[in-house]
Amino acid sequence: MEALSVTDYRKNLAASFARADKGERVLIRRKNNIYALVSVGREDLMLTPDLQRRIDEAEKECREGHCVTCRTKEEIESYLESL
Repeated sequence: MEALSVTDYRKNLAASFARADKGERVLIRRKNNIYALVSVGREDLMLTPDLQRRIDEAEKECREGHCVTCRTKEEIESYLESL
């Protein structure tokens, strides 16, 4: 598949989105980089029950003090170096 230039992409926005809606990956070339336009379904943007459970557990652990708190750039750098 050939990548569209940014100019061609701009001229054909509607067609590019229609192709992405059909499941096709639309490639766009900008300078030396290539990007992909893909359709993202609603299910990809929603929290699953498992992910929500994991978020709730992490919040609970933080409230209980089972976390590391960094207040300065130096504390963050020190913590990251310790990992």
